[in-house]
Amino acid sequence: MAKRKKKNSTIKLVTAKLPGETEQQFVAWLVYCDSGTLDKLFRLWEGLHQGFTETSPELAGLRGRLGDLVTRRTLATWSKKFQWVKRRDMKLEEDLKALREETKRIATNRKHKVAEAFKRSIDLKIKQLRKGEIVSASDVKTMWDMFRTELGLSTNKSEVAHTINEEDQKPPTPEEDELGKEIDQAIKNYYDKKRRTSKK
Repeated sequence: MAKRKKKNSTIKLVTAKLPGETEQQFVAWLVYCDSGTLDKLFRLWEGLHQGFTETSPELAGLRGRLGDLVTRRTLATWSKKFQWVKRRDMKLEEDLKALREETKRIATNRKHKVAEAFKRSIDLKIKQLRKGEIVSASDVKTMWDMFRTELGLSTNKSEVAHTINEEDQKPPTPEEDELGKEIDQAIKNYYDKKRRTSKK
């Protein structure tokens, strides 16, 4: 029996389903990650069996995955056995990392789109020049200033040398703003949960 206990303690914790963990236990843990506490998880699960799915049909699938309601004591046993608190913190870190990577991807994608638009504008001006059409220096300067502004860089000549490589100065897009809010909320939730856990 002591050997079995030692074996269980050496299981590598992951946010995927653990060895020996049933689908019901794994889904319960996922819901626990969102709900934050065992009591909230139990109340939600209880609610799924009291007709909540009639007013919120999207919850019917969750009810099916969770299956029959278990006791609050059973949830506590599962939580201890499969280390729900530690795994929840791991999942939060993974989610935050994914959000950061998505934010970087959006920012990089935006830069490429802005640069491509600027290149097309310059190509158009070159074509106009070749056709003998008038292109003013102020037109080109306006395009250049707009390009730098879109990248969050200064248009002041005296500041250009200092800001050309500074990533922090680009204005956030609505998508980046939204992701920023999600990251801030996730961090707040993380520390709120940490404080609640330390009080238990």
